[in-house]
Amino acid sequence: MFARCSTRAPSNLNHAITAQPPALRIVTRFKSTTPEGTQSPDPQSRPPKSRLSKRSVFVAAWTALGVVAGWQIYNYNKSRRDSFVAYTLVSKEPVSSTASIFHLEPKQAYSSFGLYKDAWRKGIWNVDFKQPQLQIVRAYTPLPPVDVAATGPGSEGGKEEKKDELRFLIRKDPHGEVSSYLHKLPVGAEIEMRGPNLEYELTPDVRQIVFFAGGTGIAPALQVAHALFEGHKDSTASDSNSDSVGRGSTTKSLHILWASRMREDCVGGVSDPPPASEAVMPPKPTWSGFFSSRPKPRVTSSPTQSSGTDKRVAIVEELDTLKRKYPGQVTVEYFVNAEDTWIDEDAVFRALSRFDDKEFSKGSTASTASGHRQRQSERQILISGPPGFISYLAGPKEWRNGREEQGPVSRIIAHAIAKNPHDVTVWKI
Repeated sequence: MFARCSTRAPSNLNHAITAQPPALRIVTRFKSTTPEGTQSPDPQSRPPKSRLSKRSVFVAAWTALGVVAGWQIYNYNKSRRDSFVAYTLVSKEPVSSTASIFHLEPKQAYSSFGLYKDAWRKGIWNVDFKQPQLQIVRAYTPLPPVDVAATGPGSEGGKEEKKDELRFLIRKDPHGEVSSYLHKLPVGAEIEMRGPNLEYELTPDVRQIVFFAGGTGIAPALQVAHALFEGHKDSTASDSNSDSVGRGSTTKSLHILWASRMREDCVGGVSDPPPASEAVMPPKPTWSGFFSSRPKPRVTSSPTQSSGTDKRVAIVEELDTLKRKYPGQVTVEYFVNAEDTWIDEDAVFRALSRFDDKEFSKGSTASTASGHRQRQSERQILISGPPGFISYLAGPKEWRNGREEQGPVSRIIAHAIAKNPHDVTVWKI
């Protein structure tokens, strides 16, 4: 009889033919590289695998992580400084018909307010205000904190400044987009602000400053006073050099020449008399007045005695507070254009005579270049105000490669320095 076969028999048959018992399975073997007649090295005699590569990877990973973390922290701090923060307009304090002091507080708890405290210590700085309708910004300089403890008898102030409050002296310019917008805002309005932007750093070795302020340029002058006498107290007290200690904050001096257009801007301001050792004015040629485009002013500064009837404005109060707190170290001269008093070359020459050369002759050699640089950094002339005011005194700033630079010092300041030579640094704010 024939055997019965399945239709799948051929495939099963092939599988049966190709399948091999496990004992006969062919295993591929690689050819040994050890020559015949030699023994393979003992596995225990092989050197251990080095861990240097793992350690290097570990160190490199942590280094990269630290760099990334540092970069993130830097970007975070930069974003806090460069981003706009909402502030609330708490009050507006009129100081004249065209200017007011704006009091601002952060709308929410602002963790970066410490940046402002550090800026007070360094020198002159400002913040940017945003005009949201036109999407433009303008820089404004805040007034320093009010020293309530230093307010003495006769002070019209007495209001204690709040912890996170910022104050700004802002004049309404009919052609200014931002200032006009700010003066129209009601109390309680929101103002977006970013900063601080450090404009000029006052180093600890600065000892004597003559500051020329025009209009609202008095705000940077008040900032300089705060940084000069309050900002570097710790560094002055901790200095182990006896000469530096002897020439600490008690030897610092600040003379401010403040020019205003109208008396209402500086009501109650009384100019300090010139020092007893005032330098003799250099003689002028008899033909000097023939080529003057403006008649000679009758007087060069405001009266040195108060009439007793004028009520002092807030800025004058703060200047008087400084003079009471630092007697003989802070002096102020007031100039009012409407009263025909001007900061002319004679006024600049007298201001330069306030630099104490005897103080800088101690411990320095005039013939050395290092001594020259040291005296130049310790005595400074700062100028702040509208562009026309700066240009009138020391020449205009210059734009180079899209940036505003100092430009050369010329005109009245340069002429006065030439007649009364001093090692001094001039800076236009």
